Amino acid sequence: MSECLSRGNTVVAVDIVERMSPHLANHSRLEFRQGALTDEAFVRDALTGCDAVICLAPSSLPATSNADIAGEVMASVHATMKIAEIACELGVRNFVFASSGGTVYGIDSPDALPETAPTQPRNAYGVSKLAIEHYLRVLRDLRGMHTVSLRIANPYGVGQNAGNGQGFIAMAMRRAFGGESMSIWGDGSAVRDFIFVKDLAEAICAGVDYTGPEAAINIGSGLGYSLREVARMVESISGRTLELVFEPTRRIDVAHNVLDISLAFRELGWRPSTAIESGLLATAEWWETRRISQQT
Repeated sequence: MSECLSRGNTVVAVDIVERMSPHLANHSRLEFRQGALTDEAFVRDALTGCDAVICLAPSSLPATSNADIAGEVMASVHATMKIAEIACELGVRNFVFASSGGTVYGIDSPDALPETAPTQPRNAYGVSKLAIEHYLRVLRDLRGMHTVSLRIANPYGVGQNAGNGQGFIAMAMRRAFGGESMSIWGDGSAVRDFIFVKDLAEAICAGVDYTGPEAAINIGSGLGYSLREVARMVESISGRTLELVFEPTRRIDVAHNVLDISLAFRELGWRPSTAIESGLLATAEWWETRRISQQT
């Protein structure tokens, strides 16, 4: 929201619970509406008058989505497409969807994955994201609302909630500052692409203004780090010990997932500017401030 507001936009934030940062609470160009995104009347009222929609609505978690596939379809695919159809009916010009670069491909590759790589998701979460991408493309082609799906890598940074089971770096920070051990599936050699939250926000805002032909665009750092490497960087930057506990590898996990982000630069004019060391330092400082405030 901060990035959108800094560009002079008026923002309507919609969520089932209030998640406003204190410094945004009284912003003159920010309106918060609390309600369920499954409530069609509420969604219609909230989107009336909007030029663009950024859909960040959560569904399940990749690790648990396979437990109730039918429920995943209803909570993710059906709910998101209902929002998109309402937006289209209201004349919204651009719909930006937060897809998942970490799960829609589902293949192991030593090279960075371009948008043209095969898509073979290993969990229902990834299948849902990919299905939404295709439905949005159909909606764009048949009804005229411009849509773009951003295939986002692993976001991290200041303010990320470590309590919902997502965010490897957030969980590592939480465990390090809490003096707790951290479980990793496999031996820690799995390689992932991590993107700092500010870079991600800039990419999303670029997506709002995008009217080009691409239906899906990768958003990441374009660089890969093993989970063990990242855990040790968290340990070094935070100045705290992080004990790792290695669990058996899961079938849903790939060994190497890094995104080719060259299309994002060509189409959106965007590239990340935050090195992982700088991003981790800012994140660690936030966790330290949070720890101190909880003690006072």
